[in-house]
Amino acid sequence: MKSVVIHSAKDLRIEDGPSEEPGAGQVEIRLSAGGICGSDLHYYNHGGFGSVRLKEPMVLGHEVAGHVTRLGEGVTGLRVGQLVAVSPSRPCQDCAYCRESKYNQCLNMRFYGSAMPFPHIQGAFREVLVADATQ
Repeated sequence: MKSVVIHSAKDLRIEDGPSEEPGAGQVEIRLSAGGICGSDLHYYNHGGFGSVRLKEPMVLGHEVAGHVTRLGEGVTGLRVGQLVAVSPSRPCQDCAYCRESKYNQCLNMRFYGSAMPFPHIQGAFREVLVADATQ
């Protein structure tokens, strides 16, 4: 599976990576479109933004859409072939806000294609993405 991987400023590569199987509550999406965000440009032009710097290769991208190609066990409300946009934010499911279903206020929100934590959170600019069905 091909992905868009940033290694450092001005060092962007198309690389083959491992495929993933959708687990329970997940879907496989064949991506057909992605938006290049300002943060993607900062990673490319400067190797990061503000004090955040790339410390390892990272798949870029967090604004993507595509078609559902497979459903993991227990997924309802989606169907194979359905066009979907993927929410780039992934709540931790464990903090006080998540336990109250206030996911938009998650204290430990993770975003696709973010070098803020280490190891970095790999992004969504890839041929196929496995994502939580709730995204």
